[in-house]
Amino acid sequence: MKRLLTVLFFALFAGSAYASPCDQFFPNGKEIVIPEAQVICHSFYATVFYRGANVFSTEATQTKNTKTPRIDAFRADPAVVNSPTPDDYTNSGFDRGHMVPAANASNPTQMSDTFFMTNMTPQYPSVNRVAWKLLEESVRKMDTTIVLTGAIYKKEDYTVIGAHKVPVPAILYKVVYLKDGTIKAFEADNVKDNKTTKSVTIEELEKQTGIILH
Repeated sequence: MKRLLTVLFFALFAGSAYASPCDQFFPNGKEIVIPEAQVICHSFYATVFYRGANVFSTEATQTKNTKTPRIDAFRADPAVVNSPTPDDYTNSGFDRGHMVPAANASNPTQMSDTFFMTNMTPQYPSVNRVAWKLLEESVRKMDTTIVLTGAIYKKEDYTVIGAHKVPVPAILYKVVYLKDGTIKAFEADNVKDNKTTKSVTIEELEKQTGIILH
């Protein structure tokens, strides 16, 4: 796991040697490359995944004409060898927290795709059901082009859950790329009983993650 954390904290922005089918979901239209991580391209978002951890998921904004009914279809992601499963969260005390929200889906296929376990991170209930929920609702009202949602993991003294040893992030964040060219960033400490988020600068967030995000 130390290798995982080293990769996450020292990741660099780099262009792919070829056009990625997921490029459309990334800021600036080019995949953010993290060494040894797997990029999983789903119907309306992409996930960067490394050894059991969701580094971040990113989605292009779409026009929603109708509300898509939620169907809880939590399941392993067939795109990943040894994918986390819903059972990893059972009796762990953590929610299966969406990175790309189910409420952002525009059709049943997209709704189903948000329930792959690679799109989840362990979140304390208060964070998932209050702080993160309110932030997601706020972001949906913004005039956005891309929304990137990520996790920051401790270098040491971290918690893992389940048979697949899914790491628990210390901090969750969102980067919102607005149509007017500005960028907003938000964080939530993933700690028990936290119900709040805060605004941060993109520079502060890049320093924490080691990833160039603009």
